[in-house]
Amino acid sequence: MDLFLKPRMLYSVENNISKKVLSDQQCMHPNLARVSNKHKDLLKYQNPIGAETARILKATQEQVERNSKPLVMDCGCGTGESAIRLAKKLADHTIVAIDKSSHRLSKAKNKYCPLPENLIFLRANLTDIWLYAYRHKWNIKKQYLLYPNPWPKQEQLMRRWHAHPIMPYLLSLGQNLELRTNWKIYALEFAWVAQYFLNKKVEVHGWLPKPPISNFEMKYLRSGHKLYKVNIVKDD
Repeated sequence: MDLFLKPRMLYSVENNISKKVLSDQQCMHPNLARVSNKHKDLLKYQNPIGAETARILKATQEQVERNSKPLVMDCGCGTGESAIRLAKKLADHTIVAIDKSSHRLSKAKNKYCPLPENLIFLRANLTDIWLYAYRHKWNIKKQYLLYPNPWPKQEQLMRRWHAHPIMPYLLSLGQNLELRTNWKIYALEFAWVAQYFLNKKVEVHGWLPKPPISNFEMKYLRSGHKLYKVNIVKDD
């Protein structure tokens, strides 16, 4: 059964009204440039990766290399709907789907059994993944960052990925990075930081997904949210 072609088999959307992002911040954060300049040097973020996490990531890397397929990463995959869709659509790729919650990943494994053979679910912190991938030169074709927690309060800037010291590592990995969000300010900030680090124009686009890639995206659409995408394609 092709889940990518039959979204009704994938979605079970209950209580499908989602509140729009509310924030005391109505434009790009005034401290964003200062924070980005502080994080521009890759060497400033050197957090250690635990031995067990490193072992798991090494095993994942070996499995990806054995598969000999282009690598696509779903970063923060939640309960797995987006990862399933990507694996079905990109059957000639290896999809590595990462989430820090074992509870969310167990839901994915139980709900969508059997899993596509080209899909690997991985429980880990994204900061560890990005650091390890950078240090071990992972050959990533594309990364998806789908609806990350926007941390919308103005005081929460440092919790957003684009204001985290990991951002230069994230941008250094692979040739293509796609962010989707339902908060325009998050998309504008992310694009600005990417443009600052990469020294190339990065734009924000409003868009309508057909079909939605996850329950979250379906819920946002049904709730009347505007959706935004930032797609970064780096030069070879």
